[in-house]
Amino acid sequence: MLGFAQEKWHLFQLKPLGGVTYKTERPQLTLQSFASGAFQRDAEQYSRENFGFREWYIRLYNQFRHSLFNQTTNPFVVKGNDSKTLFEESYVISYTGETYLGEEKIKENTRQLKLIQDMLRAKDITLLPVFVLGKASYYPELIPDKYIAKRHETNNYEEYLKAFDEQGVEMIDFNRWFCDRKGTESHPIYCNLSAHWTVYAASQAVDSLVRVMESRTQRSQAHFEITGFESTYLMEQDDDLYRMMNLMFPMKRNTIDQPQFSFTEGYKPKVLTIADSYWWTVWAWNVALPQHLFSEGGFWFYNKTVYPEREPIQNVESVDYKQEIESQEFVLLVCTEATNHLWPYGFTERYLSGYDNVFCYKQPEQYDASDSIYLAYRNEEIAKRIERIKASPEWLESVTRQADEKGITLEQSLWNNAEYAYRIDIEPKGFVR
Repeated sequence: MLGFAQEKWHLFQLKPLGGVTYKTERPQLTLQSFASGAFQRDAEQYSRENFGFREWYIRLYNQFRHSLFNQTTNPFVVKGNDSKTLFEESYVISYTGETYLGEEKIKENTRQLKLIQDMLRAKDITLLPVFVLGKASYYPELIPDKYIAKRHETNNYEEYLKAFDEQGVEMIDFNRWFCDRKGTESHPIYCNLSAHWTVYAASQAVDSLVRVMESRTQRSQAHFEITGFESTYLMEQDDDLYRMMNLMFPMKRNTIDQPQFSFTEGYKPKVLTIADSYWWTVWAWNVALPQHLFSEGGFWFYNKTVYPEREPIQNVESVDYKQEIESQEFVLLVCTEATNHLWPYGFTERYLSGYDNVFCYKQPEQYDASDSIYLAYRNEEIAKRIERIKASPEWLESVTRQADEKGITLEQSLWNNAEYAYRIDIEPKGFVR
C-alpha cells in the first residue's frame, strides 16, 4: 500500500537517478490503442518505470551488487583492479584498440589535417590538434584483465602519433606529457570516481596552450595564476561515474584540490575549440579559463553545438563554416581518448566542402596561397578518382556514353565525373543537396 501511495502521490522526495534517463509518458486509453494492445504494452512499461520507491529499490540492488560482488550494474562504468578507481568503458576499449579505425583511415584523416593546417597557416591561422589525457592511458595498471586480454597491437592514439610524425602535422600531446610526469604532480590529476581530468590538470594544459600561442603571436598574452586551493567540494565532473552507478552509500574518494584563479591583463587571441566533454572542465561557468584568456572564438561541442549560444544560431550547421574558421587566430581540435575514433568530429569534411564551394567559382588569377595549396591536393584527388573510373568497366562505359551524349571529349567527361565524386566524398555526413 505504501508503494502504491508513493507512486500516486509522491509522499517522499527521493533523489533522482544519475545518468541518462528516458521518461515514459502515461499512456492515454483509446479504443484503438486498447484494441491493438498498444495501451496494455505502454501501461506495463510506464508502471515499471514509475512504481513507488523505484529509485530506492534500484539503488539498493546496485549497492548489493557493488558491496558483495564488487560489480557495477551500469555497463558504461568499469571498476579498476584496486576496486576504488572507476573508468568509463569507452576510454578502456579505446586504449586496448577495440575502436581502432585502421591505418588507411588514420592516414587519410592525417593527410586532410595536414592540408588544412598548411592552408590556414597561409592565412596566418594556426590549426592545432591537441591530444588530452586519457584515464586508461594514465592508469593502465588498473585496467581489469578481461580488457587487457583483448588488447590489440595498436590503437588510434598511437597510430595518429605515427601518422602525424610521418606527414609533418604539428600537434600538442598532453596525454604523453601527463603520463611522463605521473607521480610528480603536487595535486590530483583525476578523482578516482570520475571519467574527466580535474580542473587542476586541465588548467596546466591550458597554461601550456597559452604559452604556445604567445610564442606564435609574439605578444604578451593574458595569463592566470593559482592563488590557492579548496578541497571541501567536488566539481560536477569529479564524481560523474559514481553518480552513474546509483548507489545507496557514498564511495571513498581521493581528496581533490580545486584551484582558485586570478587573471592578468594581456592580449587575448581569438580561439575556437572543437572538442568533446573534456573541454567542459575549463569552459564551465565557475572555471571559465578560455573565456578569461581568449577573445570570443567559442567552443563547438562535438563540432555540433555552438557555445556561447548566439541567437538564433545554436548549431554548427547554421554558421558559415569556412568564414568562422578563417576568422580565428587559433583553431584547437581537441582529441580525447574515449572519442578518438570519432575525432575530428567532421571538421575536415565541413571545412573542405565549404572551401571547395567557394574555390570552384574562382579563376586561376584569383588564387591566393591557400588556393594554390588546395589546388594541388584537389587535382591529385581527382586524378585518383579518374583511375578508379578507368579500372571499372561499367563506370567507364557510363562516362563514355555521357561524353557522346554531351558532345565532349572522354577526358573532359572523366574529369567531370571524378570531380563530382570528389565533391561528394568531402561533404559532411548527412549533407542534403
